[in-house]
Amino acid sequence: MTTFLLLRHAHSVANNAGILAGQLEGIGLSKDGTAQVKKLTLSFENIKIDRIISSPMQRCLETVEVIAKSKKKRISIDKRLIEMNYGSWSGKKLSKLSRMKDWKVIQTKPSAFRFPQGESFVELERRIESLLKDLSRKYPKETILLITHGDVIKIAASLTVGCPLDNFQKFAVDPCSLTTLSWGPKSRMLLTFNQKIVSIKSSKKKKRSDRNTLGGSKDVA
Repeated sequence: MTTFLLLRHAHSVANNAGILAGQLEGIGLSKDGTAQVKKLTLSFENIKIDRIISSPMQRCLETVEVIAKSKKKRISIDKRLIEMNYGSWSGKKLSKLSRMKDWKVIQTKPSAFRFPQGESFVELERRIESLLKDLSRKYPKETILLITHGDVIKIAASLTVGCPLDNFQKFAVDPCSLTTLSWGPKSRMLLTFNQKIVSIKSSKKKKRSDRNTLGGSKDVA
C-alpha cells in the first residue's frame, strides 16, 4: 500500500481577497499563510516521507520548501496536482460567482459542468485518479507527500471512499490541512481527513457552513 499525505497549500493572498485563483500565476502566500508555513517543519518532524511531489503553483511551492529542506528531499513537480482550470471564472470574486445560475449545478451536479474556456470536473477527477494509480503502482511501499489544492484533495478523498463525483462537494478542505490516503492494488482507505496540523490567529472568522464550495472551502484558491 502507498500512503499519500495530501497537504493543501497554506493560506494565500487569493484566500484573503476572496477570489477564485485557479491556475493564475503569481498567487503567493498571505501573511497568515507564511505564519502557517513557519510551523510546518515541527508538524512533520516525526512523519516518515520518502518523496515530495508538488503542484507547480507558487503557493504550493512556498508551502513545501521548509518541509523539503528539513527532510533533505527534492521537490518533484507533477502537473496533475495543479488546481482546476476555472477558465474565464479565474480571478473573479466568489461573492459574484455564487450568484450565477451555474453555481447550483457546480454544487449539486458537478459531473455535468465545464468551466467556460476551462476544465470539467470529470477531467479533473480523471487526472487525479491517474496520478494516484501511477504512484501507487510505482512506489507500493512508500509514503509520499503531495502538495496541492482544495478541489484536488476533495476529489482524491471521494475517489478513495468510492463517492460519486456529484457528491464530492460534501467534503471541505482547509488551507494547510492534511488528508491521508492509502492506495493499493485491491483496496483504498481514507485514514485522516482535513487534519489541522498548524493553527494561526486570524482576524477573519469563517463559518463552516460557508466552506462547502469551490477550491476546498470558502477560503478558495
